[in-house]
Amino acid sequence: MRFEEMTSPQIDALDRERTVLVLPIGSVEQHGNHMPLGTDTMLSEGLCLAAAERLAPHVLVLPPPWYGYSPHHMQFAGSITLRAETLMALGADIVGSVVKHGFRRIVLVNGHGGNANLIDMMATSLGHEHYGKARIAGFTYFKLAAAEIASLRKSRKGGTGHAGEFETAMMQHLKPSLVRIDEAASIYPESGTPYLSTDLVEGSRVSTYLDFAALSPTGTLGDPSLASAEQGERFFSACTETLVQFLQDFAQWPIGEGRQG
Repeated sequence: MRFEEMTSPQIDALDRERTVLVLPIGSVEQHGNHMPLGTDTMLSEGLCLAAAERLAPHVLVLPPPWYGYSPHHMQFAGSITLRAETLMALGADIVGSVVKHGFRRIVLVNGHGGNANLIDMMATSLGHEHYGKARIAGFTYFKLAAAEIASLRKSRKGGTGHAGEFETAMMQHLKPSLVRIDEAASIYPESGTPYLSTDLVEGSRVSTYLDFAALSPTGTLGDPSLASAEQGERFFSACTETLVQFLQDFAQWPIGEGRQG
């Protein structure tokens, strides 16, 4: 289930046609006053592991690279960002390595909004690079499960933003000892335009740079007051189910015809 816990001979024995490799990608950045810096990576990896357990032995989870593209968080202590080209190169090297070993189905599962456009580009550019050898897909997990999350949320638009209802509840379920709910602050920032939104589920209709320090004094965007471990379990279950369904479908996608050398 965990790639890094297997031996080289065990990896070599895997069925290259049936095995799907999943790479969780997140970030190390501020998540308000109440959430750990590694929230996005922890949630992405946690979901990938839960889905892989359901689909064992045909899904294997690669170790996450941890860091992401987070320049918009850098005014808050502890945040770490890669340059866009660094994240793209990191993804290319990881995917290129497993393709070199014959793996033909790789999925990039993103858990950080700031990575989203880069993950989309990575999936298409690497898919083109390795066309005929491997099929590569990528997405942001809370976009994949947007409809399910929307049906479960309690907050109004803006409440499931950064370190808001959704992420706080998910962490209360997955890593409760790391959530300082007494330090949480609820903030619904106003963008002043219908084209921009900090809500993870509904999102913006256009792209522009938004510095989080200008939007929130604590870095929280949303309503963590509505979060609970019980709500987190419901969110987590829904996100896991959508990921499982996708991976089952993806395992049947054609690899494509193209150059083999």
